[in-house]
Amino acid sequence: MFSNTHRPNWSDYLMTRKAFAIALISAATAVGMAACSSETTGDSVPDGPITMVADAPVRPFDSSGLIAQVQRRNVTAIVETVRARGGNDDDILAALIAGKAETEWLSGGSNGTPGDLQDIYGWWFRYNLAVDSTDAVVAATHSFMDVAATVTGNENDPVAYSLAVQRADPRRYDEKYHFPGEGPTAEAAYVEALPIAQAALTELSNQ
Repeated sequence: MFSNTHRPNWSDYLMTRKAFAIALISAATAVGMAACSSETTGDSVPDGPITMVADAPVRPFDSSGLIAQVQRRNVTAIVETVRARGGNDDDILAALIAGKAETEWLSGGSNGTPGDLQDIYGWWFRYNLAVDSTDAVVAATHSFMDVAATVTGNENDPVAYSLAVQRADPRRYDEKYHFPGEGPTAEAAYVEALPIAQAALTELSNQ
């Protein structure tokens, strides 16, 4: 038995073991680093990140919640109208590309001419409806599908198909009217709209 004067101090004992463990870990780490250094002598370490960063997903709708809500509503109206007309996925994508490229899926905008409002596909607004309403989007999509029925689709090139429908419209597609000033060409705008239209369609399909 230990007397009170020789009883071990367990607090000091535990602290000593903890310090000893830390010392062992530090020594092992130093040895490991030295071993790695000796194994890689003469080898160059590759520059750059070890892992690749994936491309950010395409965001189909505007960063503004209010605008995004209107865009989503209009895209839904386009998809439902094309399907109601018996259109397939090629027709849906063509309509979405045209709407995105021409007006950012916002009916009732202007191309800069005073008093001249456009439907969602960039045409002069001719419907007796509220220009920014869902009904206006549906009416314009029916017009788009009327023309699409006269055009042979190309599932391998949705941009070409979308533009073919627009250019076959009897209202005569004038690129300077649809893209006035120093804006993009129709082809460039429609190509840019393709991945965004695809992302919007995917998002709605997953809901």
